[in-house]
Amino acid sequence: MQFPCSTSTVRHRLRGGRRPVRRGQAPGGHLTAGQAGLPSLTFGAHRTTANQLTVPVVDGKVDLRNDTGTVDLVADLAGYYTDAADQGSAFTPITPARFLDTRDGTGAPRAKVGAGQSVSLQVAGVKGVPADGVTAVVMNLTAVSPTATGWITAHADGQPLPATSNLNFTAGRTIANLVTVPVVNGKVDLRNSAGTVDLIADVAGYYSAAGTSTFSPATPQRLLDTRNGTGARQGTVGAGGIVSVQVGGVGGVPYGATAVLLNVTVTDPTDTGYLTAYPHGTDRPGTSNLNWTPGQTVSHQVLVPVVDGRAVFYNSTGTVNVTADLTGWFTA
Repeated sequence: MQFPCSTSTVRHRLRGGRRPVRRGQAPGGHLTAGQAGLPSLTFGAHRTTANQLTVPVVDGKVDLRNDTGTVDLVADLAGYYTDAADQGSAFTPITPARFLDTRDGTGAPRAKVGAGQSVSLQVAGVKGVPADGVTAVVMNLTAVSPTATGWITAHADGQPLPATSNLNFTAGRTIANLVTVPVVNGKVDLRNSAGTVDLIADVAGYYSAAGTSTFSPATPQRLLDTRNGTGARQGTVGAGGIVSVQVGGVGGVPYGATAVLLNVTVTDPTDTGYLTAYPHGTDRPGTSNLNWTPGQTVSHQVLVPVVDGRAVFYNSTGTVNVTADLTGWFTA
């Protein structure tokens, strides 16, 4: 898919596919995309991990650097940004909303998704998304309590299943990832590869020819680090605690930005929980962006609408440290 913006970028999804990805003896490490040196993907040894990335293109290429052990890499191209304003689709952010939860029957029958089964999710005409003209949707996809190791593939409704994956999981572990997926017939399809799993999809925005915002890539910059007080008061975020982060006017982000793209990492959690990112000054939505268990370091990309030049992070349980690295922003 093609999306207009001020500079060409490529959107990659790094995933493990159908074979183990982590082979090194190190306890974990980071993958860096581009030249900025800030981690883009955090992984543990012998664990397949995915993250959707938006990476600047230089000389027609992107660089991917591993800092620890050995690792196999897979990159699935989902689309690209171009400076041709009369081509492609523009983005419209919405207040994050839950479109799918198979645990309670939201958006689909109340039932776990079995091996080889798909959920067809209606997105057009739902909760602020137009009924017509939507070309793609951005959503946070969560796999809850899978019974086996596997992956979820998100793709356009009714189209052949691509040889790609968007979210990789292991048995018993709840995990999330940001997904940009084409929309056909107003729907997207989510296919489970193995075992049974509950699925949650929280939509953050959509692309269309009538979209309101275009993308500008940023030189990655750390906007928040609660470990040292960058962007907020130093100290862990407690259960039910929030961190309000200034993004407008920081790192090149204009005050009129409609949304920002951040790579968010949670470290040192003391309990099982989740992080919710949402616009400043609005009610906290019933959505989530990152999920973790005690002691895990978890990171992936977050797209959050911006109000009053700020974005808010909410921690559900225990205490955590949070970092947020700017990837880019959207402006109307």
